[in-house]
Amino acid sequence: MSMGGANVDLIPLLPEVIYAGGFLALIVFGLFFRKNRGTITAVCGSILLVVVAVLAAISDMSVGLYLFGSVVQDGATVFFRILFSLAAMISAGLLLFRFSQDAEPFLLLLASVMGMFLLAGAGDIVTLFVALEVVSIPSYVLAGYKRNDVRSGEAALKYVLYGALSSGIMLFGFSYLYGLTGDTSFVGISAQLSARTANDIAMLASLLLVLIGIGYKIAMVPVHFWCPDVYEGSPTAVTAFFSVAPKAAGFAALYRLMVVFLPLETQHGVSAVLLFTIASAVTMTFGNLGAIWQTSLKRLLAYSSIAHAGYILMGFAVLATDPSPDLYRDASTAIFFYLAVYLFMNLGAFFVVDFVERRRGGETFEYFRGLGKTDTIPALLLAVFLFSLTGLPPLAGFVGKFLLFAALVKGKMFGLAIIGIANTVISLYYYVRVIREMYLNDPDPELGIRIDSGVRMTRLAAVLALVTVVPTLALGLWWGPLANWINAQF
Repeated sequence: MSMGGANVDLIPLLPEVIYAGGFLALIVFGLFFRKNRGTITAVCGSILLVVVAVLAAISDMSVGLYLFGSVVQDGATVFFRILFSLAAMISAGLLLFRFSQDAEPFLLLLASVMGMFLLAGAGDIVTLFVALEVVSIPSYVLAGYKRNDVRSGEAALKYVLYGALSSGIMLFGFSYLYGLTGDTSFVGISAQLSARTANDIAMLASLLLVLIGIGYKIAMVPVHFWCPDVYEGSPTAVTAFFSVAPKAAGFAALYRLMVVFLPLETQHGVSAVLLFTIASAVTMTFGNLGAIWQTSLKRLLAYSSIAHAGYILMGFAVLATDPSPDLYRDASTAIFFYLAVYLFMNLGAFFVVDFVERRRGGETFEYFRGLGKTDTIPALLLAVFLFSLTGLPPLAGFVGKFLLFAALVKGKMFGLAIIGIANTVISLYYYVRVIREMYLNDPDPELGIRIDSGVRMTRLAAVLALVTVVPTLALGLWWGPLANWINAQF
């Protein structure tokens, strides 16, 4: 059945319905089990729920608008649902190391991913805003879950305050867009803005407010300031989840909003291309320069994630040019491929950081000294992930950056490509610093490093290591199937 040109069939929302029903069921089941069994139920139920939801998502590949245009079903929707599900399953494994006695963190993670699923198919500003809040609110609780940890409480407070401010700014921008166009759907807003000949300032102001609100979610400069503090203060397993899933959700929202940004072209020469070019260049440069001075691996990876947001924004700068269909597919493929490989290499890096923190008692550079001599496998894994984050061949990060730079060159955006290459060279410096500490220095006996003989590479750790390092290596050598599949979605 359709109404107003948009199908009202609920079948495309089956993954979200499964998530919502399963989430409520897990909460109820948890009331009837003791603490340990409740945790096992939450973990197994969460993983099973994610798998069932993914199967439901890929079983229906139809394309169209649903629920009066508020939900979009297309290849991007399927991709993001699979990406979010992979992030959820790997993050659930990391959470087991820290919260093996608590079920609540797994339920909070599940609630956040449910919002991400809805966000992947958002077709109007109301759906997008509600989905972003469903993603954000459980994340605030996860950041401060260790109630007796002052740093965790501080991280949660900053996350809540800055998150509420960014949501308000974004909603203010949406209200301007609605006032200018009288429409809430992205396609309708874009059509109305394209037909306008006046009020350039109002259109620019509204889109800037929206970009600032979304920019907070992806840690884009200048609304990045929460990222290092929240990453450092949150439990490391939670930080790993933050570094991938909510960030990818922000990029999913931005991808849906690109159709709204395209009509921006003021009389003063301000365009969507200019906005995204500046945002990309400034974000990657600030992130890489900020990482140079860090002595904490969590803060270093936080600034690194800011820089990688800048790299991904290069693809959005190409999309902002309103490119030809071929270039549009190339830029979209580059963005999505980079998000996929970033998931594995960044979660893998945080997996090793969490291992060292549990084994040695800290996550600053001092605790990584001599790791290559005492814990060979974790040190080797971290080196692989850091080199991949740098973009060195033959690792997956290299292919991701190559696709982004190829799209830039094809779009004749040579200046931004040069800035991106220069930033890649800068990033090599601070990543190699970590590797030097692991292999060229000995542990400092004066630090009193705690070597806990009970913390080893368990079976769960070995599985997580394989799940993250194998794609990081394989997608650097054999990236064709994934890139072709993503390309086929457009």
